[in-house]
Amino acid sequence: MRNRLISTLFRHLPGAWVDPKNNELIPLYRLRYKMALEEQKYDTALIFLNKIVELDPTDMEAKFAKADIYHRCLRDYPKAIEQYNKVIKLTGGRESESVHRRARAAMAEIMELLS
Repeated sequence: MRNRLISTLFRHLPGAWVDPKNNELIPLYRLRYKMALEEQKYDTALIFLNKIVELDPTDMEAKFAKADIYHRCLRDYPKAIEQYNKVIKLTGGRESESVHRRARAAMAEIMELLS
């Protein structure tokens, strides 16, 4: 009986028992983050961004997206500043890097709002 149940599950749920690799999960998490963002489920979007950063700590786009959600969607400026600062520090002042420039511009925007 048990073997029949297991074989039925394998037949009807192919791939359900396959453990995906990190490089397969990141695009899935990125898609889920974008879907949550479109549905204005910002907490869910942050969860998927955290999963991306957990799998790839060098993903500056995900870190910038977290800061952007805190800044533009949740209006949590202290957390946004903290996240933007992380991006700026981790990009090492490489002015040519797009993420670095965008993080600096967003920080300037927040500072202007708060002054």
